[in-house]
Amino acid sequence: MAISTVAGTIVAPAAPAAASGVGLLGAGSSFAGPEISQWTIDTSKAPYNLNIAYTSSSSADGRYEFAGQTVDYGVTDIEYQPYPFDTASPKFPFIYVPVTAGGLSFMYHIAGLSGTLQLSSYSACAIFTGGVTNWDSPVIQADNPGVSLPDLEIHPVIRSDLSGTNFVFQEWCIDEEPALWSSFVNSPTVENYPGQVGDLSATQPRSDWPIFPNAISQSGSANAADTVADPDSDGYITAVETAYALQRGFPVASVKNASGYYTQPTAVDVASALAYATQQPNGTHILNFGGIGPHVYNPSTYSYMLIPTTGWSAAKGNVISQFVDYDLTLGQHEAPEIGYASLGLSLERYGVNQVESLVAGAVGTTSPEAAAYACGDLTPAEVQAGQTQPTCGVVNATATTPASTNAGSTVPGSRGAGVGGNSGAEASSSVGGGSAAGGPVPADPAVSLSGIPGLAFTGGRPIPIAATGGMLFVVGFLARRRLRARSMRRV
Repeated sequence: MAISTVAGTIVAPAAPAAASGVGLLGAGSSFAGPEISQWTIDTSKAPYNLNIAYTSSSSADGRYEFAGQTVDYGVTDIEYQPYPFDTASPKFPFIYVPVTAGGLSFMYHIAGLSGTLQLSSYSACAIFTGGVTNWDSPVIQADNPGVSLPDLEIHPVIRSDLSGTNFVFQEWCIDEEPALWSSFVNSPTVENYPGQVGDLSATQPRSDWPIFPNAISQSGSANAADTVADPDSDGYITAVETAYALQRGFPVASVKNASGYYTQPTAVDVASALAYATQQPNGTHILNFGGIGPHVYNPSTYSYMLIPTTGWSAAKGNVISQFVDYDLTLGQHEAPEIGYASLGLSLERYGVNQVESLVAGAVGTTSPEAAAYACGDLTPAEVQAGQTQPTCGVVNATATTPASTNAGSTVPGSRGAGVGGNSGAEASSSVGGGSAAGGPVPADPAVSLSGIPGLAFTGGRPIPIAATGGMLFVVGFLARRRLRARSMRRV
């Protein structure tokens, strides 16, 4: 196993042998699923020979399973939320380790569309709140001048499970289009899935997405992407990590950033957006959707591995540290090919140092792994100047390695609604011939409440959406093979 880099070829290290028979089980984020799964495959081979399993489900499930100690590690896109209906933060010490960086992409299926679909935050959020129901809507046309959009009904595919994808998507809509989102959640036409959080908020993101007419509900990113990719799903669109669209050979929309450019969720554009994120003391980040620069793509976010720092053997600590050492060094070189961005030097070192200093039995990086670290970070100044390669040795600030996190450590709203906004100065031109600064927002935000058709499905999909959502909810539970108490409410 070797990985090519700019400097040449890095040969995988002769990793310390894992304790015989020691295996680790993990679950959580489907947003991070393709990359985590690739790393488990990589490290199952020589010289690592690790026995690490990962079930891609949802961030909420990862936090729940980890707190309940039914898995050894979890993966989540967001930190534990300090609300009564969220899974309580674990009672044992643990750490958040940033492991993946990716763009929340809008994978679409529009047969015969010439060129790449362009969306602004307004048009994207309006689509996923039911206010824009046809692809030739003037709202979408304003983002796509000169493009012939079809007279075709839009079917947004939404996540029916409690997902970090939903949380980040809502966070972006609240930050960028607060009036539109407020109108949507306060509308009497929206519903919740059975057993989910019932207090939708105009100002705080949640992990469940409300039901609305014309939407299709699916559990998990893979199922959402498969629904869009179905040959009979012309007019469908969903929000997933870029890897899912790449795996299926489908396009993703270019999204208008704070400088007025329409950008793709490439590795460079995601890294450029996340240069503006601020790391918190516990290792998670406050996102800033208002970062300026020609190569910024939003919404972009991180995923984090949840690792206990007490209560397990040194042998398990040895295995998880080898896995993290690989993920944050050699594994980062695979990120662009899979559909992710690399984390950059500061976060790679931060994560490795966290595990090495706080997890009993942890081992340090080998020489080849250390040689595979990124040379630096893209900084906000470089992003604003349009730079696409980091200056070696220059890094963004990170939190110092903290003491292990415990219950009660989170702060309401700490994921930064309102942090980014449209604070950046907007450019007068845009990539791809789109509209100039300000965007196509002449319509009343109440568009999310008007003109919603009475039928949820057309074209051979007549099952009522509420029944479909309930069925998938139950199927998802059975697939996970673990019963949850109906009283559990999680963000």
